[in-house]
Amino acid sequence: MKNILVDTYQQFIEKKVRLYKDQSYGRLVLSGRIGKKRFELLFLTASCENDRVLIALLSKWRKKHEAWFASQFSVSRARTKVWYKKLLIDKPDRLLFMIRVSDRYIGHVGLNRFNFKSRSCEIDNIVRGATGYPGIIEKAIILLMRWGEKSLGIHGYSLSTFSDNKRALNLYQRLGFAEMKRELAKLLHERSPAR
Repeated sequence: MKNILVDTYQQFIEKKVRLYKDQSYGRLVLSGRIGKKRFELLFLTASCENDRVLIALLSKWRKKHEAWFASQFSVSRARTKVWYKKLLIDKPDRLLFMIRVSDRYIGHVGLNRFNFKSRSCEIDNIVRGATGYPGIIEKAIILLMRWGEKSLGIHGYSLSTFSDNKRALNLYQRLGFAEMKRELAKLLHERSPAR
């Protein structure tokens, strides 16, 4: 027997994410502070698919950090554009935000792989693309999680990383995540939102 509550939550998430993706870029902006500086998380939309600057930046950052991605492929602007369309925009439960400080893109962070039964999802695609603003990724993840809890009704988060990515492991520990299991060289972590 199908669980009506699970189906309803899945429909809610997929409809809301589709609405966000169909808006113009810059309509959904989350704002936070790091020290005295204001930063923003800007939701990436379908309208960005042909934005050469954003696609080039995503491609550059993917290439720079490709060793930390579980899926490996030859990075190019053309392939990044295909990824953007098929694995971000067309995926009903995947969201990605650009991190911007003073009109400068610093990185990105997103949500993916919703578990509709537990109302949880994975924090995904955590990338620092540019230097500067120590602590910005931590603040961006906190802002994203709070928004997810409030706007999407998320009850818990997980994430994964490679076991030799010490900077990421330290960050996730500071955020309250605990190691749940190891798969090959990848660690899976979970955290409840009550923090």
